[in-house]
Order: sequence, then structure tokens, then C-alpha cells
Amino acid sequence: MIVLKNIGLALAVAGVVGLLDGAAARVLMRGVALATGEPTAFSLGATLGIIIVFAITAVPIAVTAELTVGRRARLTAGVIGTAVLGFFAVSIGLQEVTNADGLDVRQWVALLACVAGLAAIVGLQPWVVLRVIRRGRTPAPLAERAA
Repeated sequence: MIVLKNIGLALAVAGVVGLLDGAAARVLMRGVALATGEPTAFSLGATLGIIIVFAITAVPIAVTAELTVGRRARLTAGVIGTAVLGFFAVSIGLQEVTNADGLDVRQWVALLACVAGLAAIVGLQPWVVLRVIRRGRTPAPLAERAA
């Protein structure tokens, strides 16, 4: 029962972090579209898809962090989630940058700032998940620590 509770908590953390990271990424994607002169409207389905991808990629690190204390397992899970998310971010970002013809300096600065922001979200997601899970843990009683 405790394992199911921990998995449920991990999935909740992944969902919340995915929602926040996905929403922030969506705002930055709108900035990319503005900088490149592309249409800025996304459908509700596309926005939900972005949020779902961020939430799904947070699941491995969240579940691993809830169920283990081993750093190697958490590192592996974080790398896997970040690699998958990074793949999507890089492939979509490259498409946007290759379509960016005739931009002035101000547009390039805005585009690169948005891309840097997206990279930061992707890279920091595992750290955020770990911090949220660590804060949610209650320390074991002293009698259990000594055993």
C-alpha cells in the first residue's frame, strides 16, 4: 500500500511539474513565433500535448525518486526523461530556427532568449522534480534511523 501511495504521489508531482513547465514552455514557444513572424496561435490540443509531454517525461525521475534513495537510479531516470524531452525540444526548435529567414538583430536576440529559456526548462525539470519530492518527504523518526 505504501508503494502505491508513493507512486501516486510521484505521478502527482510529475503532473504538476509537467503542467507548470509545459505552460512556461508554451509561453516561450509563443515568443519564438513572435520573434520569427510566424502565427502565434496554438490549438488547445497542441497546448495540452505540450503539457502532457512535459508531464510524461517527468514521470521516470518522480517515480524513481519516490521509490529509491540511490543516486545512480535517480540520475539514470533524470537523464532518460531529459533526453526524451530534449529530443522533442531540439527537433521542434531546429525547425523554427531554420524557418527564421530575414530576421533583424532584435528578432534574433528574442529568438535566442526564448530558445535559451526552453533549454533551461528542459534541463532543470529533473532538478525541480527532485526538489519537490524531497520537500514532500517527512523525516523518519529517530528510532527508525538508528536501526
